Amino acid sequence: MSSEIQRQDQNSIQTRNQNAAKPQHIQNQARGLLNNLVSSVQTLVDDITALEVNTMVVERINASKFNAWEAYQEIYSIHDPDYFNAKGIPNEGLEAEELRKRYRSLFDQLEREYFYLLLEEGSGFYNPQDDRVKRYRQRLEYAKKHQPDVVEADQENIKLAKPILPAPTPVLDNKDENNQDDWIEAFKEIQRLLENDKFVRTLRKMYELKAALNSSNVASTNTDIIYAQTVMQLDGDIITRYHKDLFNLSEDAKNLIINTHNQGVISGEKQWRGTFSFLISLVQNIANLSR
Repeated sequence: MSSEIQRQDQNSIQTRNQNAAKPQHIQNQARGLLNNLVSSVQTLVDDITALEVNTMVVERINASKFNAWEAYQEIYSIHDPDYFNAKGIPNEGLEAEELRKRYRSLFDQLEREYFYLLLEEGSGFYNPQDDRVKRYRQRLEYAKKHQPDVVEADQENIKLAKPILPAPTPVLDNKDENNQDDWIEAFKEIQRLLENDKFVRTLRKMYELKAALNSSNVASTNTDIIYAQTVMQLDGDIITRYHKDLFNLSEDAKNLIINTHNQGVISGEKQWRGTFSFLISLVQNIANLSR
């Protein structure tokens, strides 16, 4: 009889312990979800500090979804010496040279974004002993000593640190047994980059600009023109730009583009304000839950 009572008591104790553990487990899960939500909200806030509305007239709309890895490969490939010839991009005349410069600028801007991460403490990529950072500083000091009028803050100086961006594909070299290991490290670095919200925002922008340069015919010097652009900042500044070619169009075409752009700005502003209201409400609810 006594042994039966002991078994019942033990079962009762185990049940109480399990019941006590369940709320703690649920609490831990809720806290984890809350932390993820806060991180997501922070990303959204970083993304929507400014509203940008662009209006273009294109022959074809590419409906493919943005893929960060694919976009990285495409932007990086511009750095390949054979890129322009392989793609059939024109190479004769001032317009062709200007077009190639615009392509190269996409790679340069993405490269700068990565280099800023290398220089920024707390970015997760900062390492003052990184060979690229040391090379950049050494070459910059040399340039300042031997070249007149070198501005240290000039973005072009980042090229002194090349190569910077990790290659998305291995460079085949049978003589280098460590080549595969180097590429694996580069692959891991790219994966880390594609998890960085700031870098991915720049990558997305460069990818969109590349699509405009490709237009409907990559072998043509004609590109999709952004006829109108409006940027609205949180502090109330509103900047609207119009491409000069807009005013060479017929009156009907010009008015249609301007009216369409204005409607896009109004719709974008409403969505922007709605998103902010939602985020403010969400932050307030998170704050109440965390008390």
